[in-house]
Amino acid sequence: MSNRIQAAEALLRLKAGNSQYVQSNSYTGDVSSAIRSNTAKNGQFPYAIVIACSDSRVIPEIIFSAGMGELFTIRVAGNVIDRHQLGSIEYAVSHLKSPLVVVLGHTHCGAIKAALDGEAGPVAAITERIVAALGDVRDPYEASVANARAAAAELAASPELARLAAEHDLDIRVAIYHTHCGVVDFLQRGSEILTFDGEIPLLK
Repeated sequence: MSNRIQAAEALLRLKAGNSQYVQSNSYTGDVSSAIRSNTAKNGQFPYAIVIACSDSRVIPEIIFSAGMGELFTIRVAGNVIDRHQLGSIEYAVSHLKSPLVVVLGHTHCGAIKAALDGEAGPVAAITERIVAALGDVRDPYEASVANARAAAAELAASPELARLAAEHDLDIRVAIYHTHCGVVDFLQRGSEILTFDGEIPLLK
């Protein structure tokens, strides 16, 4: 089994999977005994890497109707990036040839709220990074967008990912999951929502 597809196709697959999830209100990914046997024998070929929050409501495989072996998922509170997340992403791009990286923020994020409220304590290591990303932003939704964009910018600044992007078809995207309705908005580098009608430019 191999999912060696281009970044544009991977992105469309995520969009279609999210649409299916929203319309069906159920999980349709393949977790059958056949796919378990297949991936155990032949390995994993995830078509996308998703960096998401640890929030129990934000489960990328369900949100994108993805089956076993289809997404390489990294979850951490506030979907922040440090060297551990970056190393995992570089591994997936280099060794698993995943063509698409998505930083998935979400609405009603507890880490974002903690940062906006100035909470410290056990979450300080995370909220400090988020506060630095937010600047003067105070609106919770815009804060989720700003934080996800900052994480994507950190990825784009990685020399290793830049090298891999030169060797492979690689795209980095920002998206926001709406917890109340299940819809995922994929964003452009500005504030508008991205509509895919043609070529999808790489983030370099």
